[in-house]
Amino acid sequence: MSDKYRQIFLAANDAIFIEALDGRILDANPAACELLGYTYDELTKMKVADIVPPEFIDNMPIEQVSLKKRKPGDRWFCCENLRKDGTRVAVDVKVRPFEMNGELCVVAIVRDISELKQAEANIFRQNMYLTALHDTTLTLMNHLDIRALLESMVGRAGELVGTRNGFVALVDEVSGNFILKVTAGFYSRHVGMVVIPGEGVMGQVVTSGEPCIVNQYALWPYRKQGRDYDMLNAVIGMPLKNGDNLVGVIGLAYDEPKEFGAAEVAVLSRFADLASIALANATLYTALQQELAERRQIEKKLRYMSYYDGLTGLYNRTFFKQEMRRLEGAGQKPVAIILCDVDGLKLINDTLGHEMGDLLLDAVATVLKASVRSSDVVARIGGDEFAILLPQADGKQVGSICSRIRSAVDMYNAEHLELPLSMSIGYAVAEAGMANAAPMNELFREADDNMYREKLHRSRTTRSAIVKALLKALEARDFITEGHGDRMQEWMAELAAALKLSERRTGDLKLLAQFHDIGKVGIPDRILFKPGQLTPEEHIEVQRHADIGYRIAQSISDLIPIADFILKHHERWDGSGYPIGLRGSEIPLECRMLAIVDAYDAMTSDRPYRKALNPAVAAAELKQQAGNQFDPDLTAIFCEIVERRYRGDCA
Repeated sequence: MSDKYRQIFLAANDAIFIEALDGRILDANPAACELLGYTYDELTKMKVADIVPPEFIDNMPIEQVSLKKRKPGDRWFCCENLRKDGTRVAVDVKVRPFEMNGELCVVAIVRDISELKQAEANIFRQNMYLTALHDTTLTLMNHLDIRALLESMVGRAGELVGTRNGFVALVDEVSGNFILKVTAGFYSRHVGMVVIPGEGVMGQVVTSGEPCIVNQYALWPYRKQGRDYDMLNAVIGMPLKNGDNLVGVIGLAYDEPKEFGAAEVAVLSRFADLASIALANATLYTALQQELAERRQIEKKLRYMSYYDGLTGLYNRTFFKQEMRRLEGAGQKPVAIILCDVDGLKLINDTLGHEMGDLLLDAVATVLKASVRSSDVVARIGGDEFAILLPQADGKQVGSICSRIRSAVDMYNAEHLELPLSMSIGYAVAEAGMANAAPMNELFREADDNMYREKLHRSRTTRSAIVKALLKALEARDFITEGHGDRMQEWMAELAAALKLSERRTGDLKLLAQFHDIGKVGIPDRILFKPGQLTPEEHIEVQRHADIGYRIAQSISDLIPIADFILKHHERWDGSGYPIGLRGSEIPLECRMLAIVDAYDAMTSDRPYRKALNPAVAAAELKQQAGNQFDPDLTAIFCEIVERRYRGDCA
């Protein structure tokens, strides 16, 4: 080789090898030594097979190994060369045969294409990532169910970077904590775990709202503690955001000797952005679905409320009237209407409370539904009014249904002796073939008139039954008054005789003795039977029984004559009583008499906290309170009656 060409050979940037046909390296330039890390002496003692991996030797172009055939022209191929340190370098090789000193040789010009290969690999990987992201985007955007979306997010993210270990944590709207909702691989055992801010990769993302990448997890000071976490090699956490708000964390981990490089971080960052959008869409969709479901529920409830009675579940007046118009428009005959009115409901509400009244109304609904046909329309059209619309029902059928209703009421009362159910019933029928049949409104009025006539006929019997039920309720709630009413009636009769009162007033006094405390049915048991001392507020509540009793008596014709006495039976002679604060003779005579008799009977009856007092002691106590609590003249007369009856005891 001439000196001029030798200088070019030595100065060339590309590695140049001169090789014999048997593979011996005859010469190499400095670039070749630098490329492979060998000295010149080392290289010239080696063969091509020493610097080319076997897989490339076997697959080299046939032209190179057929140089013995002396084919002219350059030959080009790519392969890898082995460096002295054992690493490989991608090279582009151009070979050409030539004669040197009369011997056929090969000149190989070798160029390092590592960066080019890396660039190609990066491009290939980016294309792979972009394709995967495109597929992932389509997949994520098609998921509107949040659970399915989260599972897809973990699976797809793992596929992108080659791991099966992943999780998604979402913020809990109530507690504000981040909780692992979906997990895979290593994290499967931690589903439902609450993320502790600052602890582990998840906690760091929750605290900062930024990505967290740890490639030597075992050495990281903020790692989660526990032997099972020591198996992790690299962990990455990406924030999931809705606008500026952190709503979740998606995380992946390698449990093998791999790391999250720049490429993986970039693709996962983009993936997290897409996942955040998909999650926001799914969350919005779920919220809209929930809102629509709530609206449908509200609409259903409103429709129900517009046609049904909320207490009994029967149709209401609106629906009943609508059905009346529909049947009238259809010209259906025969058709009938039955009206039922619950007797004494107001009295029951005032005395036993609306809860008991509601139970009675519910019982009426049960009785009516059990007594009619499936085609009949049963409705509650007022507070205590029920109506039944009976299409294709003649007078005989309606009469039979009314009988069934009354029988059902009797059966109910046999099982519920504590409070009898009483209903007044009236009906009207428009028979088939009737000329000029009355409109439905007139049919309704006719049924209402018939019901009202029955109510008037039954009123006294009904009131008597309700009064007896109230008395039983009063006795059941106040065990200390057992026999109290009877004794009071007896003493009141004797005092009335001493005062020469009329038979009518004596009868009212007996009634007052029995019903003066009827208002107690309206006082809560927790106050009425409180074992300890009452608070000022509870005293006021107890005092209401006089007013409650007055209102009850006003609603029962038999008790109207004593209603005013019930209101005032706790007034005191000195004006310190309630509810009005009457004084002296302003207090009705009947109330003054009752106050003395009631106090005496209380003192001479056993109490849980004391034994009954001796009649003489009780009479002495009455005299002591004469002029303060009691009418002094009436007190003296009553004490004489007591002394005559118990003269031996009083001596």
